[in-house]
Amino acid sequence: MYRFYQMSQFSKPTLSFIIPLMNEAPSLRELHTRIAEQANEHSRGWEIIYIDDGSTDNSWEIIQDLAKEDPEHVRALKFRRNRTKAPALATGYKESTGEVIFTLDADLQDDPKEIPRFLAKLNEGWDVVSGYKEKRHDPWHKVLPSRVFNAMLSKVNGVKLHDHNCGFKCYRREVVKDLPMYGEMHRMVPSLASIEGYKTTEIVVEHHARQHGVSKYGWERLLRGFMDMWSVFFVKTYRERPMHFFAIIAVFCVMLAGLLWALAFLPIISESVRTALTSAAPAALFAAPVCLAIGFLAELIGYRHYKEGTDVPIIERIDLNEGVEHEKVISLADAKEQSKREVTPIILIADDDPVTRAISARIMKKEGWEVITAETGEEAMGAVSPEVHVVLLDIYLPGLSGLEVLPKIKQLSPKSQVVVLSGSDKPTDGASAIKAGGYDFLSKPVKADELVTTLNNALQASLALRVAV
Repeated sequence: MYRFYQMSQFSKPTLSFIIPLMNEAPSLRELHTRIAEQANEHSRGWEIIYIDDGSTDNSWEIIQDLAKEDPEHVRALKFRRNRTKAPALATGYKESTGEVIFTLDADLQDDPKEIPRFLAKLNEGWDVVSGYKEKRHDPWHKVLPSRVFNAMLSKVNGVKLHDHNCGFKCYRREVVKDLPMYGEMHRMVPSLASIEGYKTTEIVVEHHARQHGVSKYGWERLLRGFMDMWSVFFVKTYRERPMHFFAIIAVFCVMLAGLLWALAFLPIISESVRTALTSAAPAALFAAPVCLAIGFLAELIGYRHYKEGTDVPIIERIDLNEGVEHEKVISLADAKEQSKREVTPIILIADDDPVTRAISARIMKKEGWEVITAETGEEAMGAVSPEVHVVLLDIYLPGLSGLEVLPKIKQLSPKSQVVVLSGSDKPTDGASAIKAGGYDFLSKPVKADELVTTLNNALQASLALRVAV
């Protein structure tokens, strides 16, 4: 059993903003500024992941500029061609590292000032918070089919929302890891989340008229959405018992065949109609075993899937041997990862090079570490605390050097292990770092696997000191 305690509140969580886009160059800089204003105030760390879905304008060039200007927060991926929104979101989900995930469009119709309201709603215990554009600034031929589709989807799949398709959404991290995202399933996120037992709600958000570019959607999406709606309904209702669905169809086919034969022998039926009915009846009868065969195949596939092992997520559990504990299991992958360590490792990265700082932070966040950054030795001494497990310290810092700061850090937090970095060719740097109390020494540039291995070793040394005490 994989277990860990539910985080009671996201008071100041780490945030990931996933922004799929195509030909939205005029709005990107303003969007980035607005998100940064809110993220800096309401998070303890954040990232924006831009997914360029085959843009033909200069969107990618602007994203590259933003990455150079703000390397600590900007990540970007570019597709070779347009792959549509669902694959873009799936890629963003995979790349994200935040405890809370936001998705929003790049056209400035979604207003980042709503971010604190989403977080407040999430803190009430919801898993997914979806935006509801009560007053939409879109043409009627876009609004009308959307209203019809949302009403049908709420009825069929049992998730009562006014606007399933709103791109402005907020999720707990465990939700996006459990959502299959393919085709055009981005419209089905609340329904897919409900299948896994996650709680979904919505808040009214301000919707702005499009200022730049053109809408990427047309009437044809209504038909595609209709088909996706029934696909999700089938998965929700019959994914663990597909034979029941196909057996119902088989029984219907047998009944239809009997009805056609009965009608064929009524005296009032003409010869030509009788011929048509007696020809259709065998076809309906033949469809029944075909449906049953499909059902058996689906059952065999499902049996193999569940035989290989699929754990059912446990929301709460009472352990009589240990007393009452209220616990939450996120996803099997997350739980396995959490089971490898009892605590979330915390690292302080002190480096005056913003690129090195950003890359190191990104690598360790992907490894599940909580990251604190500093640009100077003075900032590093102010940021270090007994809770910090490892310090990644540049030896050449402005003001106090790394070698001057290292003993002070060891005094402030004796159980923290310090790994020293140097971009110099001086052979004495490594010896000086170890002599000053450093755990290990690395020369720039450092390979990602070497960095992770060294820092994990330093973590084990730090944890051993804490256990010993």
